[in-house]
Amino acid sequence: MNPPATAESTTASGTAGGGGDARAKYARQIEDAFASGGQLAGSALAPTEFYKQFLERTLGAIDAPAGAVWLRTPQGFLQLACQQNLDKVDLDGRRGARQCHNEVLRQVFQAAPPRPILLEPNGRMPPGPGEPGPVPPANLTDHFALFAPIVSPDKQPIGILEIFQDATHDPRLYPTFLNYAFQMAGYASQYHNFSNVRAAAGVEKTYAQVEAFARQIHGSLNPTEVAYHVANEGRKLIECDRLCVGVRHDRTRVTVEAVSGADVVEKASTHVRRLRALMESVVQWGDTLTFKGEKDPGLPPAVATALDDYLHESQPKLLIVQPVRDERETDKTKPARAVLVMEVYNPPEQVEPIVQRLDVVAKHAAPALYNAAEMKRVPLKFLWWPLAKLQEGLGGKRRFYAVGAVVLLAVLIGTMTAVPATLRMEAKGQLQPVELQKVFPPMEGQVVEVRVRPGQIIDPRYEMAVLTSPNLQADQVKVLGERSRAEGKVRGAESLLRALKDEDRLRLDTQLKEGELEVQLADRQLAALDAQFNDGRPNTRGIGFFRAVAPPLKGGGRWTVLNDDRRENLKGRTFRTNEELYRVGNVDGPWHIKQDIPQRNVGQILNAFANPDAHFTEDDPVKGKRQYLVVDVLLASQPDASYEGRLYRDEMGAEAVPNKNDQDENEPVVPCYVKLNLPGIDESKWVPRDFFVTGLEVRTRVRCGKHALGYTLFHGVYEWFYEKVIFFF
Repeated sequence: MNPPATAESTTASGTAGGGGDARAKYARQIEDAFASGGQLAGSALAPTEFYKQFLERTLGAIDAPAGAVWLRTPQGFLQLACQQNLDKVDLDGRRGARQCHNEVLRQVFQAAPPRPILLEPNGRMPPGPGEPGPVPPANLTDHFALFAPIVSPDKQPIGILEIFQDATHDPRLYPTFLNYAFQMAGYASQYHNFSNVRAAAGVEKTYAQVEAFARQIHGSLNPTEVAYHVANEGRKLIECDRLCVGVRHDRTRVTVEAVSGADVVEKASTHVRRLRALMESVVQWGDTLTFKGEKDPGLPPAVATALDDYLHESQPKLLIVQPVRDERETDKTKPARAVLVMEVYNPPEQVEPIVQRLDVVAKHAAPALYNAAEMKRVPLKFLWWPLAKLQEGLGGKRRFYAVGAVVLLAVLIGTMTAVPATLRMEAKGQLQPVELQKVFPPMEGQVVEVRVRPGQIIDPRYEMAVLTSPNLQADQVKVLGERSRAEGKVRGAESLLRALKDEDRLRLDTQLKEGELEVQLADRQLAALDAQFNDGRPNTRGIGFFRAVAPPLKGGGRWTVLNDDRRENLKGRTFRTNEELYRVGNVDGPWHIKQDIPQRNVGQILNAFANPDAHFTEDDPVKGKRQYLVVDVLLASQPDASYEGRLYRDEMGAEAVPNKNDQDENEPVVPCYVKLNLPGIDESKWVPRDFFVTGLEVRTRVRCGKHALGYTLFHGVYEWFYEKVIFFF
């Protein structure tokens, strides 16, 4: 950039002759033009206004009739930026004058290094080092043409200052005018340099504002707060009159969350309702609505109707409704999550900068509004939101986790030690009638007849099966033989008594009585055999047969055969006296559970009986005071219901026996009985009689009093630790 010269140095070449008044006049005017050019170069005027004032002062200082400023476009071409009286030089008056003029501009712009050019009227530009154009570079006007390049700080051409001067001046002044034009072009270069600096500062400021805007709108997850930040701060960035923000929280409905400059959105007002209708229609449409004073006839009917209704409430000259879609909204068939409405009542001629700034605001607002809208959709936020605030108050996630772990551990320990819970000991058992009997054969024998079937109800002493035994047959044959001999002896003595004399009667009477006694003895032996093997009934089936009968039943009632259908397997089979033939029970009487308590649980149950606060006591008219524990009963056939029973202390066995029912359990067990459906138990806790099936598996839990919750849950761990660790030392 060339520094401006003083008026004296500028006019030095014109002091050799000519009018002194003209030189003095132009010297003063040029000096004033330099001062004005320096002020304009440092101003913040827009380029259009700057070149208008710059060209007026440049031409006025030397009384030039016309001039123009040409600037380079982004594509590298020269474009007219400002002109004054350019039509008076009659560039189109001669054939080819315009083309020759354009060729001059091209060669001056491409000259390296950049230098000013002066062309006389109808004068041609000397050939340069560049490629020749289709027409010669020439000034085909009646004026002197002065061309001065406008360059950047790195000496790259960015434009041309062109001045047309009358040909009536002293010829020695034209070099002065050319130097003057070159110096004024330097002021234009200064303006561009200062503009670039201001633009860079403005861009940096804008970047800072955008960054602060982004931080602010991402500082909350409340949709209303985010929307208010977007509306108020975004309006400042866009430099519009009003900015409204809407968020779609469900399928179609859009909520007007914020209006710039308004503290509260009156959702019932006509203005807001029509604004919401406009937002919803545009969001469903999916495209940006731009209104610049005239409505586009190609709008969808719903959008056009909503726009007309809204324009009756507000009359902006520029209205843009832009759906805001985050990059995570991949489903294009769904409406955008948010929408922005920008209004300008007195828009500038060039609205592109406003639209660009709106795009920047929308780009940053999209993720913030999407995050806030998605956060609002999260269920049960009222539960975890206070935790998030607490985490923030504690100073971060790590400290929150540490404090939370300590608090939870303290609460857990306090709960485990202070909260009481019922200790329950588990066991397994089977349902049985209280009156249950097994039927055994009175002696070893073979079954020849089965007289009962499964489930049959029979009376006590009912004949259930007929058996035969060779041993019984031998005993009976022996006794019968002895009886026959005794009867023969009696008959012989009776016949002799009738024939003998009196002196022999004494001996025969003795023989007769002995025979009768032997017969009676044989009858008693036969009766004893019937009593032993035929339940005291006469043996009507023959020698060797005996009966298996149902046992007597206390208190009346009848037996029920509990076995399955065993008739095919029983008939012809030989049973010993210790082999069960049948099992009968009084199913209409009371029932209980025969259970086996593992020895590891017996201690807790005995401790409960020893603790007055853990067991209960009742008065029995026969047995006196009886201690019992409440038992929870769970039937395998009805696992969704729990019933109640009682375990009496005197119903527990005093000796542990091997567990014969569980092949995988070698631990000894203590047999006991749990009474069911007693008068003292609530009837809602009685086991329904429909579920009384002998042998049905039952799970029980014996309540052993209140203990600490931790001990109740982990008493097995505590006992194992005491046994394996503490007791070891």
